[in-house]
Amino acid sequence: MSKVLYRTYRPKTFQEVSGQEHVVRTVLNQYASGSIAHAYLFTGPRGVGKTTTARLIAKLVNCFSPKKNEPCNACDACVSIASGQALDVYEIDAASHTGVDTVRETVIDSVRFAPNVLKKKVYIIDEVHMLSTSAFNALLKTLEEPPEHVLFVLATTEIHKVPETIISRCQRFDFKRISADELVERMKGIVKEEGVRVDETVLREIARHSGGCARDAESLLGQVLALGEKEIGMTEASLVLPATQTVLVEVFVRSLKDHAAAQAMTQFNTYLEEGIDLRQFVSDTISWLRDRLLETVGGKTNEFSIAFLQTAIEELLATQQMRANEQLPQLPVELAIIKICGVDFHKQGVDSSRKGKSEEIIVTVAPPCLPAGRGFSLGEAIDEPPNPPTVFDTVPIISLEDVKNKWPEVYEQIKSCNASLPMLMQSCEVCGVEGEHVELGFEYGLYVETINQEKNRRLIEGVFEQVLGQRLRVKAIQKKSKHSEDEMVGELLQEFGGSVV
Repeated sequence: MSKVLYRTYRPKTFQEVSGQEHVVRTVLNQYASGSIAHAYLFTGPRGVGKTTTARLIAKLVNCFSPKKNEPCNACDACVSIASGQALDVYEIDAASHTGVDTVRETVIDSVRFAPNVLKKKVYIIDEVHMLSTSAFNALLKTLEEPPEHVLFVLATTEIHKVPETIISRCQRFDFKRISADELVERMKGIVKEEGVRVDETVLREIARHSGGCARDAESLLGQVLALGEKEIGMTEASLVLPATQTVLVEVFVRSLKDHAAAQAMTQFNTYLEEGIDLRQFVSDTISWLRDRLLETVGGKTNEFSIAFLQTAIEELLATQQMRANEQLPQLPVELAIIKICGVDFHKQGVDSSRKGKSEEIIVTVAPPCLPAGRGFSLGEAIDEPPNPPTVFDTVPIISLEDVKNKWPEVYEQIKSCNASLPMLMQSCEVCGVEGEHVELGFEYGLYVETINQEKNRRLIEGVFEQVLGQRLRVKAIQKKSKHSEDEMVGELLQEFGGSVV
């Protein structure tokens, strides 16, 4: 039975290890100076070379004829370690051997004996964070002062679960995800050895799906090569690879940008009907938006506004946290589409201009997602009103009548920058104004809770500032209905007598 690619092409020297130069350089320098540590702790994502590097260290310290600080891969020690038959190299899977008995039998009891054949005994403990507390405690003393002929290499993907007492006794190296370019170069070498021509676009698509994990990339490449073709392009690779959705994502995002909610929802549901995986599509969309955000922030493009990209990413990320509905799994994304398209992103930015000697101020309402204090920009000219009367010459006085007179204009401004609030504001009544505080009355408690939400309250306060020229604080309250007031008056008349004048 043939081996899978990631086993067949496992690095045989340190120079073949991809993306971990900081680890390779340090270990080789230690070996050259004769200062190899007694214990190493490798941490990082899965499939980036932790166990491979541990085996290379085992070969290096036991090689009978190393060449330029690299194992020769020809002596008996290198061959036996590479084949997994070396008696003095112990590979322990801590995920399936978590107990203290395993540590005592495999490590503590055998560590005091000299190696059988090799120069050093090497203990490679994979997924070390899975060991029990008792097993860690049993390992402490041996790990702190092992015999000269012993070397430990611990590997983990969850360093936070490893006790500090273990970490402090090891030299720690953090492995990082492998870049797409390095993965592509590695896969080019593999396909060349296999005698197959694979388009670079296919290799880059594999690298994108692997998420910086060499093992995942090589597993996907193995599936592609299993098609049996001598030349493989995207057409052939698409039979194996998850469907590429770059074009679909771009069309979908442009609908969101144009506030075409109906069009975006139709596209989204069409994609699902055609078999696109919902989670993968949302993930690809977020990734695409992030790339555009980085380009926009870096000044490479201005096709999309930062506010739109930020809001779209936040809303789509929120859908990934929601519990999926079994009958309507697409519902959270559809709601996110409505929210994204319901914000007027064209009313954005800072634009200060002067005409003649007077400065004109532009105020536009930013979407609710922006931080407090940064929701408005200078852009639309308004006439500067005469100085109104003030209290203690600091806070301009706004009367209830002023607010009621300007209310139609306030409503129209809210309607132009938000899709959902106008329905609630139709039933609103300005109940009172005291200083810089305005009370808005609603008949239903649900309306009160919605208006008092911070993002909605800030938007309304911003509109007030635009229309009235003064920052006001808004509070929604529940007003008593006229029907309940008539009933109360009737009860008082019946109790005490009299009539309504």
